[in-house]
Amino acid sequence: MKFFAVLAALATAAFAQNITIASPSAGTGVYPGQQITVDVAKANTQSSSKEVVLLISIVHCATEGCADTFDASAGAVGQILYQGAYSPQYHSEAEVYAAPYQNFTVNMPGSLTPGNQIALVATHLSLVGAGQYTSLQNTYVPLNVVGY
Repeated sequence: MKFFAVLAALATAAFAQNITIASPSAGTGVYPGQQITVDVAKANTQSSSKEVVLLISIVHCATEGCADTFDASAGAVGQILYQGAYSPQYHSEAEVYAAPYQNFTVNMPGSLTPGNQIALVATHLSLVGAGQYTSLQNTYVPLNVVGY
């Protein structure tokens, strides 16, 4: 029985480290070659964690769109736009109860085809808790490629 309690505690700690792509929002139009700001927020948590790496990438979706064809849990990384440190911070006293976040400026590839949909993917690796268990998470938002 203790085994299941420990397993549940580890799962809860890992779940508490979740990130979200706060911006751009789902369905936002992006142009080929455009520079965009990606706001990656991390859920508030009481458990300790050490950030290891963050990847921001894009994956091309099938003609049916990302909702029907892309599974973030499958671990698809696609074309990497950013790879490196992740250090989410609170940005003002007014945001004490808001989630810490970090903004990243990335360039959309010039080869994107207007009319298609892409998944903007954030892949987050961290070490969680006193035992430093690994936590890997993929999350995404679908974006629409638009023409000039």
